[in-house]
Amino acid sequence: MLTLLFVMGILPSKENGVLKLLSPQIIFVVSFIPGVIYAFWYVDKWDLNLSKMTLVTIITGLVVFILVSYITNILYKYVFSKIKFFLPPKYTCNKNNDINSRIDRWKIIVLLVLQLISLILTVVFLFRTYGFNLSSSIFMYRSSSTGEDAVALPSMVKLLRRIALSSGYIITYLYLNGIVYKNKKNRLLELICILLAILNGFMLGGRGDGIQIIIAAIVQYIALKVYSSNQKRILPVKDVLKVIIILAIIVASFTQLGELLGREMDFLNYNDYIAVYLSAELKNLDIFISSGSYGHPISKSLTLYSIINSLGGILHQPQWIHDFDIPFRYYGGYALGNVGTIFYPFFYDGGLMGVIIYTSFMAFFCQIGYMKFVEADKKSQLNLMFIFYSYLAYIIVFSFFSNKFYEMIFNTSFIWCVVSWVLVKYFLMRIQVKV
Repeated sequence: MLTLLFVMGILPSKENGVLKLLSPQIIFVVSFIPGVIYAFWYVDKWDLNLSKMTLVTIITGLVVFILVSYITNILYKYVFSKIKFFLPPKYTCNKNNDINSRIDRWKIIVLLVLQLISLILTVVFLFRTYGFNLSSSIFMYRSSSTGEDAVALPSMVKLLRRIALSSGYIITYLYLNGIVYKNKKNRLLELICILLAILNGFMLGGRGDGIQIIIAAIVQYIALKVYSSNQKRILPVKDVLKVIIILAIIVASFTQLGELLGREMDFLNYNDYIAVYLSAELKNLDIFISSGSYGHPISKSLTLYSIINSLGGILHQPQWIHDFDIPFRYYGGYALGNVGTIFYPFFYDGGLMGVIIYTSFMAFFCQIGYMKFVEADKKSQLNLMFIFYSYLAYIIVFSFFSNKFYEMIFNTSFIWCVVSWVLVKYFLMRIQVKV
């Protein structure tokens, strides 16, 4: 079934060559495949025999995403293309004019210093608050970040971290652009900046921010290589191998990274630990759907939890502020976590109709982003839609895990991220200092 859906997903973007593999419908469908494969080894351990309704929910969600992506692709070409916002950007491809040739060295140094200051201030905050064992401090911060005893980051540290993490996506683009178009200007400084951004992402205990930059780098690299191939739209085997090796390293080092961030891993072997992250979502979703407890008002929405709670505080509507109602589940002595694929909150809010509605909007939004990504000048311009879609790719990839899309896009943090991108772009492209 997943193979059939994969083939269906290719159709909307068949004219984009290798880039079709980066289309949202392909990423969305493929994201579920590893978990489904891994689940076969846990059918007995977790009694992983999904109910008919769970299978219908998953298949419906995948099919709806593909169909809406296909429809949006057609609308974009024949209807939206007449609207000014959706018009392809005008640019010229000068072989001697890649983006790095226009970026002054001192600007990259400023961003690098900002990364360092952000990292140092974060470490100082952790040491002062939780003690001088870094791994332990990171774990204690993450464990208490949502509890009553949570200690908030100082406002200045939070602001610097937002700019540092957001700038990581732009610097990654500059670095990869330099590799693809063989421009060594600022390359070492850019690489150090990227590594610091990833380190900043890991510093508060979560792996998501750092992994998101890495996935964005993979998406950007593939797109740049295809774009630079004189419209051949092919990707050399060696580049495919590079991507596979990077992904393999991420998976292989997942538990070690968790230990460095202070997480206890001794109670699970490697296979069980990976299974919890890849496949337990299917069991959690099945347990929830089988309970029959779904259908909630918008004020108690799980899908729009972040934005509803934020609006409740801003508009002084305390009845809108509610808990994140996904319990931490156990089965047969295994801790399965509290995630259940992206479809869990959709079904929680409105049953199968909720899955159709929320999936449709997500597919529409992602497809528009993808079309702008495909059209972007990937050589001589710093196109924020290109940066945005590389950011969005991680969110689509982790649909198998949880509701990353509505949690991360309909969120004030994302607004700050976009503002940071605009400011960093303005700084890099417009600010001039006469020497």
